[in-house]
Amino acid sequence: MRLFRIGTAAVAGVLVVTPAAAAPESKPKPVNVFIEGDSLTVGAAGGLRQRLRPHVKKVKIDAQVGRFTSTGLSRVARASRAQHARVWVLALGTNDGPYPHQLRQHVLRSLRMAGPSRDVVWVTIKRPGGYRRVNTALRAMDARYDNLHVVDWAKTVSRYPGLIGGDRVHGTTRGYQVRAKMIADATLAVVTARGA
Repeated sequence: MRLFRIGTAAVAGVLVVTPAAAAPESKPKPVNVFIEGDSLTVGAAGGLRQRLRPHVKKVKIDAQVGRFTSTGLSRVARASRAQHARVWVLALGTNDGPYPHQLRQHVLRSLRMAGPSRDVVWVTIKRPGGYRRVNTALRAMDARYDNLHVVDWAKTVSRYPGLIGGDRVHGTTRGYQVRAKMIADATLAVVTARGA
């Protein structure tokens, strides 16, 4: 229910990303995190593991180039590691069409699957072709559901377009680092807020 707008600032030519919430404690939380994604998650996977592993019990990343949201959600439903995770990160939608209604159905499905005791983190989409409406729908849903949390990748990339490459979809090396940090910070803020 909190939109994670990560504060950013250019300092001596280096992009610095700071979390919206206080940094988590150094002692690992007894929480499992399950991340489902597409090619953008493949690119950010190393950074996600590096940033999350010291702070949570287990991190499982299931990502594949070209993955559609419907496929990703089906994989979450079948994965035993997902069923044992306290937080799900769903970094999907890049390969779907720019249809807000479809995204709302996917988000509602993920929340039904998650149940009331699990938090679900979704990531906004940055790509050409009308995805602004999709992100608007996702942000609106974030305000309605307590266990839904949105990481605003699209807004950050709009401010710092050098985070993505010439295809205007996939991250640069620095972009994947920033994306990993944003998702990890949001996930850890959720874990800390829930007192897990």
